[in-house]
Amino acid sequence: MKKYLVFLLVIILLSTACQTVNEVPVKKETPHLAVIKDRGKANVVILNKDYKVVGEKKIGEFLIDGQVDGQTLYAIDCGIEPALKNLYAINVHDLSYQTLTLPYIPQKIFIHDRVAYIASSSVQQSGFPFMLVDLESFSLIDTFTVPGAVSSFIPEANGVTMHVNAGGPNKFGPYAKKVRVGKGTAGKYEILETKDTPQELPPTNVISYPEKNIAVYAGFAKGPKPRWVKQPEAYTSKIKVLDKKNDSVLQEIDLEESFPQQIVQKDDLAFINHYTDLDMSGEMISVYDLKTMKLITKIRSETPSSIALAGSHLLVANFVPGTVSVIDTQERKQIQQVDVGEWPTKVLVVPDSSNPIPKE
Repeated sequence: MKKYLVFLLVIILLSTACQTVNEVPVKKETPHLAVIKDRGKANVVILNKDYKVVGEKKIGEFLIDGQVDGQTLYAIDCGIEPALKNLYAINVHDLSYQTLTLPYIPQKIFIHDRVAYIASSSVQQSGFPFMLVDLESFSLIDTFTVPGAVSSFIPEANGVTMHVNAGGPNKFGPYAKKVRVGKGTAGKYEILETKDTPQELPPTNVISYPEKNIAVYAGFAKGPKPRWVKQPEAYTSKIKVLDKKNDSVLQEIDLEESFPQQIVQKDDLAFINHYTDLDMSGEMISVYDLKTMKLITKIRSETPSSIALAGSHLLVANFVPGTVSVIDTQERKQIQQVDVGEWPTKVLVVPDSSNPIPKE
C-alpha cells in the first residue's frame, strides 16, 4: 500500500511539472507588458509593473506579430509546417483565448478603431492578400488584394494608410506605393486610394504628425543583402521627414547604424532599434533629437527585435539572448534586464484597465 501511494505521488508530481513547463498560472497582478515569442515552450509572456513574469503560456505554433488593444493581445500565427492562418484574441489577465481562422497566411497586424488590418505573405499574381477583422464580433469583414508586401501602417481618421513594396529586382521606384483603406461612400471598407511614392523603398516604420511624417528606411549597403533587392549597396539606412500632402522629402539624414526597425517618440527624442531577421543581427538603439534631427547617443542592446515605451522606460525585446531590457529614457541607460525565454519578437505595453483604450 505504501509503495502504491509513493508511486501515485511521483506520478502526480511529474504530471504537475509537465503542466508548468508550458504554462505558468497568471498571478493576480495587473499586467503591464506582453511579450510575444515566435516559438518556444511558452510563446506568450506577461510581466507586471515591476517587470517580473506573472504568467506565460504556449499559444499556437509561430507567432509572427501582435498588438495590444485594451486588455486583449491580438497575435497572428503563420505556423511553419504546416502553415497556419490564425488570429488569437488573448486575455492578458488569464491567458485564455479565442481563435479565428483567416483565409490567408498572416504576416503583419495593425489595429485601429477596433478593426484589425492584417497583411499576408501569400504572394499571388495580382498582388498580396489583405484582410480586415472586426474585433467587436471577432469576425472577418472583407479581403482585398494590395499591390505589394506591406511595410508599415499609419492610422487615419477613416481607416489606415499602408506603405507597400512589390519586391523583386525590377519592382522599385514607381512600384513603391501608398495604399489607403477605409470606409467608402456606401459604408463598406474598400481601397480608397493607391498612389506611387517618390521614395524607392517604403519605410519600415513611421511617426505621424498632422503636417508631416518622420519615417525610417532600412538600407542594405551594410550587412546582409536580400536577394530581392536589385542594387542593395545603393540603399543606406535613413530618417526622412516627409510632407504629408505629397510625400516630398523635407529633410533626410543618413543613420550610422543599419536596419532600423521601429521609431518611437518620447518628448523630443526618437528611439530607433537596429535589427534584421535576415541573419538575426543588430546590437544598437539610436537616440535622435527630433528638433535638431541629430544623433544624441547610442545604447547597446543585443539583437533588439522590438521596442516600446512605457512612461519613462524604453522596453527592448532582445531576440537571441531571450531577454527584455528596461532602459531609462532620461539617463539613456539600461536599468534592468528580464529573462523571458527564447526568441522574443515583440514587446507590447498593456494599458491600465482603469483607463480608456488609447488611440493610435
